[in-house]
Amino acid sequence: MKTRQHKLCFIISIIILLFLWQILLILIAIKESRSGINFNSFDIDLNKTNSSIPRIIHQTWKTSNLATYPINNSHSEWKRLYPDYQIHLWTDEDLDELISTDPYKYLYDIYKGYSYNIQRADLGRLIILHSKGGIYADLDVFPCLRQVENLRLSNASFIIPRSYFGLSLINHFLVAQKSSPIIDYILHEIVPVKFYRRIYILPYAEVFSTGSIFLTRVIKNYLKSSNSTKNFLWILSEDKLMKYVTHYTGRSWHSFDAYILNRIDSNAKSFISILVFFILFIFILFKYQYSILRFIKLK
Repeated sequence: MKTRQHKLCFIISIIILLFLWQILLILIAIKESRSGINFNSFDIDLNKTNSSIPRIIHQTWKTSNLATYPINNSHSEWKRLYPDYQIHLWTDEDLDELISTDPYKYLYDIYKGYSYNIQRADLGRLIILHSKGGIYADLDVFPCLRQVENLRLSNASFIIPRSYFGLSLINHFLVAQKSSPIIDYILHEIVPVKFYRRIYILPYAEVFSTGSIFLTRVIKNYLKSSNSTKNFLWILSEDKLMKYVTHYTGRSWHSFDAYILNRIDSNAKSFISILVFFILFIFILFKYQYSILRFIKLK
């Protein structure tokens, strides 16, 4: 009987340790997501008459059939407001072909090895801008009249917006010169990140390896490097971004655990409080497991 109890206690201990390990990984991910760019830095307005940023609007979707996009898309609106721009819709097949070319072959295996389409889309938009230059906009990002032309005339090497609370960079709208050294720096920082694949409770946390958290971390490192003074990086605050585009947040890539991650990000303090309570509960359960088992047996 004691042997059976010991086995049961051992199994419970393993389950508790695994759960605590997962909680630790989630806390690390939350900490990384809440560590952003200085809110008061790098908001600079320029207005130049000549620009090396081409008049191209890039958008991506699985296929050329936009009827499969889950909400109203902005592709026709970009065409209407920017008739003098080339509006290019990239499909998964187009991206696959581009990443197969010599300059980006070193990223091909990483690109194909991603678990989720959004990871490939995150990497794909950076490669598109590095290869062609211009403006990238998600299909749920709509232009505000002709204001985007002012961003193109800024002649910045790379323009990227920041989230409303200034905690992290976001990539639904990007502007860049062709062969931007800043994007080149980002692309060479992309490696197969296995950390987030270990969060089995929320497997969709793996998208952190290519999206907002990744970009925030890499750009912070870039700003610390000596190269950052040579190329103009413009980080747009959310209020400035709204002068140029409107984001309707289609989030066609979301799954249930992605929804949970967004709720966690929006209510981090509440989540951490609940988490601390559960950790204390598990600690008590772990410490008094033998007493609990004896109590259950007596019942």
